[in-house]
Amino acid sequence: MVRTAGEIVTLYSLSSCTGCGRCDSVCPSGRNGGIHPDAVISMVSDADPSSHLEELGSVIWKCLMCHRCSTACPEGIDVTGAIRSLRYDSATSGQSPKRFRMASDTLAEQGRAFPVNDAVVQKRKELGLNEIRMDEGSLKELRAIMSRTGFRHE
Repeated sequence: MVRTAGEIVTLYSLSSCTGCGRCDSVCPSGRNGGIHPDAVISMVSDADPSSHLEELGSVIWKCLMCHRCSTACPEGIDVTGAIRSLRYDSATSGQSPKRFRMASDTLAEQGRAFPVNDAVVQKRKELGLNEIRMDEGSLKELRAIMSRTGFRHE
């Protein structure tokens, strides 16, 4: 279910934002040219309540999900929760960045988010680590969980 701007404002109490900027001041992504949480809150709050916020595009995917913004908010707004909700809506609409889709595909195929290539196998041997294996039963369960939770649509 893709939420409207009005639903996100209500669900996460974004209208109680005072614009103090504390969320932005603690954001490591924002300090490095990424997302600015206060700008996202403003965009969502100022948007037409019935809009689906496609204009946020890739900005929401620059969030590190560190929760510093939510922790710093004097109004107790779950800024990270709102961004997570926007990301979910974006992904459900097929708008997630390619790197996230690739990680999802690898997770479903191999049971891990990053592929195990020859370099990884070799390095593990050098370090005396066991070979990485995913048994078929566990992989089947993982795929069922991904499908049932909507993480991956089969």
